[in-house]
Amino acid sequence: MKTLRIAAISVALCSFLVAQNTPNKGPMPFSSFDLNNDGVITSEEFYKVRNDRMTQKAQQNMPMRNAANAPAFESMDKNKDGKITKEEFTEFRLDRMKNNMKNKGQGMGMQQGKGMGMMNNK
Repeated sequence: MKTLRIAAISVALCSFLVAQNTPNKGPMPFSSFDLNNDGVITSEEFYKVRNDRMTQKAQQNMPMRNAANAPAFESMDKNKDGKITKEEFTEFRLDRMKNNMKNKGQGMGMQQGKGMGMMNNK
């Protein structure tokens, strides 16, 4: 019984520590991924932080709707040197946001570049 109580406290403490370093919602900042504060993100850091966040969300029964669409480390490492710099990280995020905004509204019967009030009524 004592061992079970210690294990439960350990799990709660680990969850608390992960929760402090990993934001629950929204995009994670570069600093959350750069675990050793050396100014770059390695593949190990990237996947550890992402897995920790997914574990945190699962423990809180939070939905993970787009987990399958999460970007791979390799897609963010533009120069393929095995590290993601802050510039690569920011550029990837901006490109992804632009692409999401560009695709928003498609499939709803709207023509690209025209709002609902500009559609042809034939």
